[in-house]
Amino acid sequence: MSDDLMPFLACPLCKGSLKRVGVNQMECLSCKATYPVDDGIPILLPPQLEEFKILEAKFHSNNADYFAERAHRFSYRVSRYHDDYLVCFGNYQEGAVVLVVGGGGGLEACRLKNMGITVIESDVAVGMVKRARRRAFDNGQNAHTVFVVCDAEQLPCPDNSLDAVLIVAALHHLPSPGSFFAAANRALKPGGQLVIGFEPNRWPYYTVMPVMRFLSRMLHPNRNINPGETSIGDMETKGFAEADFEHFLRAEGLKKVSLQRIWYLGGFVHYVVLYINSKRPAERMIDLPITLQRALVAFDDFLSRVPLLRKFCWHWTLVAQRS
Repeated sequence: MSDDLMPFLACPLCKGSLKRVGVNQMECLSCKATYPVDDGIPILLPPQLEEFKILEAKFHSNNADYFAERAHRFSYRVSRYHDDYLVCFGNYQEGAVVLVVGGGGGLEACRLKNMGITVIESDVAVGMVKRARRRAFDNGQNAHTVFVVCDAEQLPCPDNSLDAVLIVAALHHLPSPGSFFAAANRALKPGGQLVIGFEPNRWPYYTVMPVMRFLSRMLHPNRNINPGETSIGDMETKGFAEADFEHFLRAEGLKKVSLQRIWYLGGFVHYVVLYINSKRPAERMIDLPITLQRALVAFDDFLSRVPLLRKFCWHWTLVAQRS
């Protein structure tokens, strides 16, 4: 990371400015806390990281090289809805600064950089950040990019410094989502946007998911899940109701711009395909034909406008704005 990008980062504890101390360390000018640098990537984590977050970091680092493929991030039924929230950034001026939280392998960051946006790519898993950096270098996008390992609930950015914060399918991986809203609100400039993509709705966790877990136990009665083998966030989350988002926004004084409902029949299809592929090697994963995926998305868009039924989406995308 070049020195001219240093002002985009701050001490996660006191939000003071950072300076380099040799090649493999950074120091806060205010509280004197020190942070390691791993292969050029600052590790701006608090000294006592919770066990929950340690397990999440371990799982996602171990799966960094094929996580996007396993989650079918390139499938139309997924990518179409990613396109919907990336439209929010279409009018940003060149040089605008966007923090991508829980950015994984860097797919959203690549799209943002194509728009001329300066991107801070972050994740709690160092393996994911290194994967994102490889993707950026392969795409010739390493300029105007900051790569950092951090805790989403203690964002290492100065107050009022960001034009936007983007988090996709990662809010439910946090033990305290409310703390993330507070951290994002602090770091955003007045008028800055908070975009939260692909977060799970609550109802499937009390209906469909228990049935799927029961069937999995019946089909694989002797299988034990070891620590680090799956995401503890995915195992423990109960999703979010619309009222949860209203609570988070109200607590921080953020204005809701939009709340999009994602997936109905498509949700059932996606998780069935995901389950089948979890038992197959990466090179033999299957997916639906693109024509069928387009039909599913069109049908789901229709259901999202039907009273009562529209409440039973599988996921949400929230766009909010700081006053």
